[in-house]
Amino acid sequence: MQTPSNLRELVSNPSAILSRYRDSGVKVVGYTCSYVPEEIIISAGLQPYRISDIGANASALVPNFVCRFASGVLENMLKFEDLFSAFVIAHTCDPMWRLYDVLKKKTSKPLFFLRVPHDIENELSLNFFEKELIRFKRFFEGNFGIKIDATSLSNSIELCNDNRSLLKSIYMSNSGGRYGISASERFPFVLSSMWMPKQEINAQIRAYDFSDSKAHRNVRLHLNGTAIYDLDLIKMIEESGGFIASDDLCTGSRYFWSNVEKSEEPISSLAHRYFKRNPCPSHGPLEDRLEYVNLMLREFKAQGLVVLTGRFCDPILYDSVHIRNMLAKSGVPALVIDYENSIQEVARIKTRVEAFMETLGA
Repeated sequence: MQTPSNLRELVSNPSAILSRYRDSGVKVVGYTCSYVPEEIIISAGLQPYRISDIGANASALVPNFVCRFASGVLENMLKFEDLFSAFVIAHTCDPMWRLYDVLKKKTSKPLFFLRVPHDIENELSLNFFEKELIRFKRFFEGNFGIKIDATSLSNSIELCNDNRSLLKSIYMSNSGGRYGISASERFPFVLSSMWMPKQEINAQIRAYDFSDSKAHRNVRLHLNGTAIYDLDLIKMIEESGGFIASDDLCTGSRYFWSNVEKSEEPISSLAHRYFKRNPCPSHGPLEDRLEYVNLMLREFKAQGLVVLTGRFCDPILYDSVHIRNMLAKSGVPALVIDYENSIQEVARIKTRVEAFMETLGA
């Protein structure tokens, strides 16, 4: 069974759904990062929408050494500004932080900067992040004239937990060496979960017959990186003989791998989940990042690892050195590919992936 056509269309042109929201009177909050709790946005009666770099050119408002991804996200935020009711920027890497400085001068929409501490082992950092989420909640209450109570937060947590559990169940069909569902089939469900109403995407996941997947028994790979929205990259790897059994992308498994634990203090539960989730390469500690990659390699029986990173993405490039050193000890081959424009460089990337596949026996 093919991925539903509406999802395929959405992932190729995610901005199209913004017009639907506008026409139906839905207020949309654009956000930049998987550290932003969608639950708080939903509990305010708003629609979260993660802003991608799809269809964007490099913004003239940032220097050339800012990665093209961050530059493209900024370009799309300003291009579609009128379709959003507010923006949220999370402090992850420095270029994304700088987007906040630009947007303060360029947009008239309410703008929130979510400070995410980089030291996730410090209890004081967790307490700080909990206070950040309280400030985040008050941002919506003040700008939209609403009251977010514990009941609405708990309901939105349950809704998002449902979505995360459904997405994880898709991924687990590849565990233990199984060929359950290809990446090009499953990625549209993950990406669409960042753009569609949760009730709608959850219903589509439940209705989809994953047992009819056409996954090919190619060389099993783990995909490492940050945010990848370009499904042509995914398809290119598959066409080159790779089966992407697992990943640790923030547009992949890091988005949904862990749920929020239910408690009488929903803000505290949210803070703990988002703060203690599998860390981004821009956050620490490094040992937790490496252990998560190792977990994926073991659980999904990957035979090789591919790192895809935009040029000038310092967190991933730094991360990749330690990942390769770790894999060298276990004998798992790794390939690191950095690029500036995946569309223009697809032939070069394809050549490198095909050569890597040959070394793995594809």
